[in-house]
Amino acid sequence: MAKEKNYNPVQAQRKADKAKAIKKGKADVAAKRNERLAKRNPERIQKQVDDLKAIATGGGKLTRHEEQLLEGLGKELKAVQKAREALGDAAPQFRRDGPPRDGNNDRGVLGKRRRDFNDAQSSSDSDVPEDVKAIPMPRDTPPPIPKEFMDKWWAKRRAKRNTNANTEPLGRDRGIGGEGGNDNERSMTKPPAPVVESKTVYEAKPMVRDLRKEAAAFVPTVVRQKLDKSQGKGGLMEPEEADRLEQEGYLKSAAAMTTDGPSTEIEDGSAPALRHVTMEEIEDDED
Repeated sequence: MAKEKNYNPVQAQRKADKAKAIKKGKADVAAKRNERLAKRNPERIQKQVDDLKAIATGGGKLTRHEEQLLEGLGKELKAVQKAREALGDAAPQFRRDGPPRDGNNDRGVLGKRRRDFNDAQSSSDSDVPEDVKAIPMPRDTPPPIPKEFMDKWWAKRRAKRNTNANTEPLGRDRGIGGEGGNDNERSMTKPPAPVVESKTVYEAKPMVRDLRKEAAAFVPTVVRQKLDKSQGKGGLMEPEEADRLEQEGYLKSAAAMTTDGPSTEIEDGSAPALRHVTMEEIEDDED
């Protein structure tokens, strides 16, 4: 009674489905492995095994690699035979050496495809068009060049490399021994044009500079204004302003003007020219 109470049909069905899926997966893996192994040729594997065993039986000694290879080939041969037995008639058939029997084309057989006897008889020269027959067959591989000629050729090449290139002429005269080109080619060559010497004349003239104009650019603005006022530019000067300019040296005094003379001041342009003022009395007509 206790077992019947704990029995869960849903859980039992899940376990059964899971076991069935695992079994199906294992069967699919085994089928794919058998199909992959069945594509291998057991006769070729057996031939490799026989060759290695013949070396051992003939008195030779197999290396460690050959022993491992022989052991692996034996296991592989057993697996291939077992897979082919599992597939049965579905296992692919391999063509054996020799001509086909009973006119079978062996289209389902694995291996290198070969032209059978019937196809060889059907293709005759009468079926080949004339334009195809006219196509020349490719030449066979030429025989190797003898070693003597190759040695001579290499010796000439080394001698040419070792020669100094500066000793060989340039242009058409470049050749074996510096005697390249015939007489016709030499006669057709034009004589070189005369070289014209280029005469370049270099001339230098003195540069005249007005230093007064250049120095005027560096005069301060206040000094320039005072100089302009001392020369009578920019309006009339008051007596006090004239005295101040005279003390500062921008305006010459009357004693200096009399000693130097008016002509020098006018020529230098440092002081303004003297002006004489005359006054006349005019009588008014009371008529």
